[in-house]
Amino acid sequence: MNYFMAQFGNPSGTFGRFLSKIMNLSNNKMYKANMKKLNNNMRILEIGHGNGKQLELIKKNKKFVFLYGIDISVDMHNLASKRLGKNANLDVATAEDMPYEDSYFDAVITTDTFYFWDDPSRVMAEIKRVLKQEGLFINAHNTMYASSVGKARKGAGIFKADSLIKEGRRNGLICIFKTKLGLFEEQIIFQKE
Repeated sequence: MNYFMAQFGNPSGTFGRFLSKIMNLSNNKMYKANMKKLNNNMRILEIGHGNGKQLELIKKNKKFVFLYGIDISVDMHNLASKRLGKNANLDVATAEDMPYEDSYFDAVITTDTFYFWDDPSRVMAEIKRVLKQEGLFINAHNTMYASSVGKARKGAGIFKADSLIKEGRRNGLICIFKTKLGLFEEQIIFQKE
């Protein structure tokens, strides 16, 4: 995968910090759509929290939420920790091996990350494990970007919503909602069986 695409999957250094700001701008519509599906009084995990912008928006707009986040990038973890302070519990971790108890979260959210997962089946199994019964997994992504990452990764991973839905079903996460948010943006909501 080329340097540019690799930076989107694991931002680091000055260029990674710059990209995180660009991602916030391009993902803003998806952040707002994700937030609309969340309620007050929820324990929420974000996979790939980046610089913490989405968690910050949730904190400002929802009451009595308990926010958690994981990211593989140490640089993004540090930026998000600075932005959120004690308003979120953040960890450097992979989505394939989350450091949380079973049935711990009311919702797991992610924006523009699923096409970077090395083992999508394992990630979906982990999401199911950490979700409470009937908990929600909310995924938002850019279809044009997914296609570009797919070409850069030479087909290794999942790059289409239908494949993600099938993988969810195989792992006990049922698609209950799928919608277009714009020309290229989509949102898929799964519920734990």
